[in-house]
Amino acid sequence: MKREKERRKKILELLREGEKTPKELASYFGVSLMTIYRDIKELEREGLIEKEHGILRLKEKKEVVPKDCIVCHKEIDGRFNVIFFLKDGKKVQTCCPHCGLMAFKTQGDNIEAVLMKDFISCNPINANACWYVVGASISPCCAPSAFAFVDKEVAEKFAKGFGGKVLPLKEAIEEIYKLMSMGTKVEFNL
Repeated sequence: MKREKERRKKILELLREGEKTPKELASYFGVSLMTIYRDIKELEREGLIEKEHGILRLKEKKEVVPKDCIVCHKEIDGRFNVIFFLKDGKKVQTCCPHCGLMAFKTQGDNIEAVLMKDFISCNPINANACWYVVGASISPCCAPSAFAFVDKEVAEKFAKGFGGKVLPLKEAIEEIYKLMSMGTKVEFNL
């Protein structure tokens, strides 16, 4: 049993150096192909390696990014999402720029980079390079609304039609918190 564990550990080390075939591994260890296939089966079961067309390689670990907003916990659909790249190597998302602006304070010093999506093109842009329209009369996700734009002129045209203030990042964060503290207007029809 101990010998099998040591061999499996060494197989992983060899695969870090590059792809191998079962035959190469059997030859390296001086064991039968059947013995190597048992090791391979166990390592595949553990999710550590993958086999394709007779070639063995380490299985790539795919990073799992949460599918719900870290602020409001809505499911993220990808049209307005904001991605935070954190210093600890993790990625988290918000559903929209409103929650993205809110998350700047909650994530604090752990933020390495943030990607917003331009409202017009949906292209990702650095959050520090955006212009934000905060408090427009329309809200496709969370309220009070916030929209990110790469171009200040486009943001001003949008604000002219739908209201709101055009602000750079730091001022947009302060404005969204100010609007949140005031509450959102709700109309009742009785």
